[in-house]
Amino acid sequence: MSENQEVSTVLPMPVLSSVPVEKWLAVPLMSIVILLTVVGNILVILAVFTYRELRQAQNFLIVSLACADMAVGLLVLPLQVKVYLTNDVWLLPDIVCTVFTTSDIFFCTASILNLAAIAVDRYCAIKYPILYASKRTMTTVLIMIAAVFGLSGAISVGPVLSWGSARGSGVPNGTDSVDRCQLPNDKGYIVFSALGSFYIPAVIIVSLYISIFFALRRRLKKRAAASAAGRLTRLPSAHNAPNPVTAETAAATSTAKDAGGAAPADADGTNYQERRRMLEQHSRQRQKISLSRERRALRTLGIIMGIFMLCWLPFFVVYLGEAADYQTRKGVYSLFVWLGYLNSAINPIIYTIFNVDFRKAFANLLHLRGFCFA
Repeated sequence: MSENQEVSTVLPMPVLSSVPVEKWLAVPLMSIVILLTVVGNILVILAVFTYRELRQAQNFLIVSLACADMAVGLLVLPLQVKVYLTNDVWLLPDIVCTVFTTSDIFFCTASILNLAAIAVDRYCAIKYPILYASKRTMTTVLIMIAAVFGLSGAISVGPVLSWGSARGSGVPNGTDSVDRCQLPNDKGYIVFSALGSFYIPAVIIVSLYISIFFALRRRLKKRAAASAAGRLTRLPSAHNAPNPVTAETAAATSTAKDAGGAAPADADGTNYQERRRMLEQHSRQRQKISLSRERRALRTLGIIMGIFMLCWLPFFVVYLGEAADYQTRKGVYSLFVWLGYLNSAINPIIYTIFNVDFRKAFANLLHLRGFCFA
């Protein structure tokens, strides 16, 4: 029996008994994150496959994202709870550590790259609506999904190839003999994986969503202006308005005056002014709707970008800092790790809740009346 195996046989009870109370208090919160991640993403997958209106090519990018996030909840987070409670002491076979760390990198990277693929899809749909409509086929979407998981696999090979092995001491000088399971600590791999898993996709996501917002705003303004101009030009101008006093209406006007009534010509002029006033009011209303759409678009895009950056940026800052030998406090590091995992629980909400069809599908699946109209 090796030294590590001897340690493993005597450590479980002491390790668990020495876990601070505050760590045990965090377990229910972690369990909630796991539950939301698994259930939320299962609902997304079921919604697309069971609700006919959602079975569109672009929605399978949402399914791909949900599959990656669900795998995070099923394969990664339960073992992360165990790692958190035992302070990285592993106590399990080496192969389990390799599968765990590889799955962690692979599925988290796939989740982020799926977000980038969704951003690319939305950008093309807004920027080139006619051309991209013919290109947005199931084959195109499947190629994008294959590229996402292929790149994720290339980035996550570090633990499999023992690039800065995931197993070993958690102390730089190697004096700690306790068996641990951690992400590869090779500086080159840290930089490589941080760039591929987050920084490059983040630049793509943020830049594309900013471009989408400005393109959408320009298009909405043009539509509102064109619609208003079209309605107003269809009306005769004030100079070309029909003469209220014509040979045909003169007798009627005289008769109306003799009878003490209002002249029909006055009524025609009043009707014209009233119609013009109503159209101008309608034009202003359309401008308000356009501005409201812009604000909703800004809010939605802001939520998507803000939550993504809030969840993942802190972790990848401290993760990249390890390449510069910057050591983060263990508690802060664990907080940032779980903040990143929280993104997998939130994705099903922010990528579906603004879609009426998804809300209807969720209402059908959960038998909730009125949810889709909320």
